[in-house]
Amino acid sequence: MLFILLLIVVWFSSWQRQWQEQEQSAQQQLLVYRTALESEIARFENVPRALQEHPVLLGALTYANDPEAIKKANLLLEQLATATGIEALYMMNDQGVVLATSNWRQPHSFAGQNYLFRPYVYDAMEGSFGEYYGVGATTGIPGYFFGLPVGNARQPQGVLAAKITLLDLEQSWTLSKNLVMAVDSDQVVTLSSSPDLKFKTLAPLTDEALARIAQTRQYYPLPLTPLALSHQQQQQLVWQGIQYQVSEVYLPKNQWRLQLWSPSRPLIQHATLVTSLTAFSIIAMILLLLYWRQRRRYILAQLRAKEELEYKVSTRTSALALSNQQLEHQVTERFQVEAKLRAMQHELIHTNRLAALGQMAASVAHEVNQPLTALKNQSINTKLLLNQGQHTQVVASLEVMGTLVDRIARLTSQLKNFAATRRKTRGECRLDEALENVLSWLNPRLTEQNISLDRSQARDLLLPIELHALEQILANILENSADALTDQPQPMITLSAQPSGLAIYDNGPGIAPELLDKVTEPFFSTKQYGKGLGLGLAIVRDLIEASDGNLTLYSPPAGGTHFILSWKVDS
Repeated sequence: MLFILLLIVVWFSSWQRQWQEQEQSAQQQLLVYRTALESEIARFENVPRALQEHPVLLGALTYANDPEAIKKANLLLEQLATATGIEALYMMNDQGVVLATSNWRQPHSFAGQNYLFRPYVYDAMEGSFGEYYGVGATTGIPGYFFGLPVGNARQPQGVLAAKITLLDLEQSWTLSKNLVMAVDSDQVVTLSSSPDLKFKTLAPLTDEALARIAQTRQYYPLPLTPLALSHQQQQQLVWQGIQYQVSEVYLPKNQWRLQLWSPSRPLIQHATLVTSLTAFSIIAMILLLLYWRQRRRYILAQLRAKEELEYKVSTRTSALALSNQQLEHQVTERFQVEAKLRAMQHELIHTNRLAALGQMAASVAHEVNQPLTALKNQSINTKLLLNQGQHTQVVASLEVMGTLVDRIARLTSQLKNFAATRRKTRGECRLDEALENVLSWLNPRLTEQNISLDRSQARDLLLPIELHALEQILANILENSADALTDQPQPMITLSAQPSGLAIYDNGPGIAPELLDKVTEPFFSTKQYGKGLGLGLAIVRDLIEASDGNLTLYSPPAGGTHFILSWKVDS
C-alpha cells in the first residue's frame, strides 16, 4: 500500500511540474500571438484616420449625386486599398448607404449597400471610433471592420470604414502543434488554427446573444453550432476524444480571449514514464535486497541440513515401520467400508424401484380418473337426452363416451412397455383435433365457470407430438387453469400456437415465484388436501420431454400463469 501511495505521489508531482512548465510556455506563446494580432489590427487602424479629412472624400459626401465626385472618391479609395493591402475602403452617408468604395469594379461591390445595422457604423455616427468583427454582409468573407466619423465630429455627415481580413494571421497559427483560437464575449470562436473550431461556440448561446447577433447579422448565415466539449476541471476539457489543457490571455480592447489548447497526453505519458522508472528502480533495489537475504538463508540452511541429516536417517526407519502398520489398518477399514456401500447401494436400488412403482400407480390413477369422470358425466347427460327424445344428441354423446374409452385403452396399453423403457411421444397431430377431443368433455365445466376460451391464434397447425399425448397435456393444463380461475372475475384462457410451440395463458392469480420450480415435481400440489395428487403438471412435463420438447412456466407481476410448450424443429 505504501508503495502504491509513493507511486501516486511521484506521478502527480511529475504531472504537476510538467503542467506548470507547459502553462508557462503556453502563456509566452499567447503573448506572442496577442502581440501579432494587436499589431495586425493597429497596422491598418490609422489608414482611415489619414483619410478622415481628405477633400476628395468630403467632396463626394457633399455632392453625393455628382458621378464625377463619386468616381474620384472610388479611385482614391481603390488606390489606397491596393497600396496598403486593406481588403476594402468605403465611405457611407449618414444613413449608412455606401457612396464610394475601393471594390467598385468588383462583382461584390459595396456601392449602394446599407450597413447602418452594423455596430461600427452607428458607433462612428455617435462620433467615436468603431471596431467590429463579423462575416461580410455582401461578400460573406469574415473580417475586422473600422469606422470613423467624417465631417463634424458632433454631427457627422458620414462614416469612413475599412475592412481587413486576418486570414494570413490565422494561417500562421496553423504552424503550431497546439490549437490557437480567439473567442469573443459570446463564446464564439472568431479565429482559429483549426477550421473545425472556427465559428463554433464553446457554450450554447443565450437568447439575448442570439437576438443581438441576428440583429447585427454578425455571423450570418453561419449556424454557430456548440462544440461537443466535456469539461473535467477548470483548465482542462475533452474535445473529439482528446484531453486538452486550456491557457488564455484577455484582449480588453476587443473583449476577446486568446486561447491555446495543448494536448494533455504528453504530460500523462511523461508522468507515467517517470513513475515507471521510479517503480522499476525501487523494485530492482528490493529484489537485490531479497536476493542477498535469500542467499544468506540458503547458506545457513545448508549448514543446518548437514547437521540434521544423520538424525533424520536414524528416525526414518522407525517412522517407515509405523507407517506400514497404519497402511495395513487403513486397507482393512477400506474393504469393510466398500462392503457396507455395496449393501446400501442394493437397498437404495430396491427403494427407488418401490418409489417408481408408487409414482407410476399414482400417475395411472390420476390419468384414468379424468376420462372416468367424463364418462360418468356423459352417461348422465345421455340419460337426460334419451328421456327428452333427442336421439341425434344421444348418438353424439355415445360417440364421445367411445372416444373416452379409447383414451383409457391407450393409457393402459402403454403400461405394458413402461417396465422396459420410457416411450417416445414424438409424432405429428393436428392441434384442432386434440383440442376438440378435450373440449368435448371439458366444455360443461368451462361453461359452468363462465370461462372464455380464445383459440383464434391456434388453428390449422400441426405439432410434433402424438395425438393422445397432446390430449393429456391440454386436459391437464386446461383443468389446472380452470381450477385457478375459480371465483375469478371475467375468467379467460388464451391459446397461441406456431409450428414449433404452443402457449396457454390464463388470467388467474398466478403461481408464487418460489413455487415455479416445484409445481412440475410429482406429488407436489398447491390445491387443498383431497383436491388433487399433484401429478398433472409432472405428467405434462414428462410427455413434452418424451417428444423432445420443453415446458416453461412463469407468472407475470400483473398475475396469471403462462405455459410455454416448445419443440425442436426437425432439420
